[in-house]
Amino acid sequence: MASLSDVSTPRLAGDHYQLEIAQSWRQGRGAFGGLVIAALIRAIEQRTADPARVVRTVNAELPGPVEHGVVDITVEALRTGKNMSTVRAALVQHGETRAHAVAILAAPRPSAQAVRWNELTRPEAPSWTEVPALPPGGPWPEFSQHFEYRIVAGLPGSSAPALALGWIRARDPGAPRDAGYIAAMIDAWWPAALNRFPAMRPIATIAYTLEIVAGVAGLDPDAPLLYRATVPVCAEGYFLETRELWSEDGRLVALNHQTFAIIQ
Repeated sequence: MASLSDVSTPRLAGDHYQLEIAQSWRQGRGAFGGLVIAALIRAIEQRTADPARVVRTVNAELPGPVEHGVVDITVEALRTGKNMSTVRAALVQHGETRAHAVAILAAPRPSAQAVRWNELTRPEAPSWTEVPALPPGGPWPEFSQHFEYRIVAGLPGSSAPALALGWIRARDPGAPRDAGYIAAMIDAWWPAALNRFPAMRPIATIAYTLEIVAGVAGLDPDAPLLYRATVPVCAEGYFLETRELWSEDGRLVALNHQTFAIIQ
């Protein structure tokens, strides 16, 4: 079975990129959104081709489901400055844009060591070695077979608060631990709003913002990451979710904000 890296790394095809979406990575009708956004990020990184400029933020929209099969990705540099590049990627399928992202890639600045703080605290959770992993399969989306979930709090349909907490890792992530990897990992958990729904409802991400804080460089590549999500508001058929990824030793890896539409 192909790794997460394999299925989310597009290949150069003339003046654009192509990616083949496998059926086993579906989430309902369309592909797992984290895979789609990871592919857009990797196309942007390939086109930028500057390892000193790392992905800092990503803003993406997914206006339509990305179906299995081959898709095209175009990349456009909106601006390249002395220390920062702003680059857009668009995924096209069946003649229409199904997803697009704008990423900011920037080199470290001279103030990096002189000015820094983090006032967010890693949530309390038992060590991942003390939490049993969910068995593969079950009532989860098809793509979830590629991830390992260790739940600390929050189950769909539990009537509990809209909070999710647990440990997560890809079963076969592949070699890179990069921005695309982080984008997929932070999107792989089910929305915490499902805790409060009286019955399962079809939902879809329509907007996605990723902020990479400390990244995963230097962490144990085989260890899971701690995931927390909260949904502070749900109204008019939409809800807003904030997600966090942490290392076991307290590093804030990334933050993610998503807007979901409740389809029915």
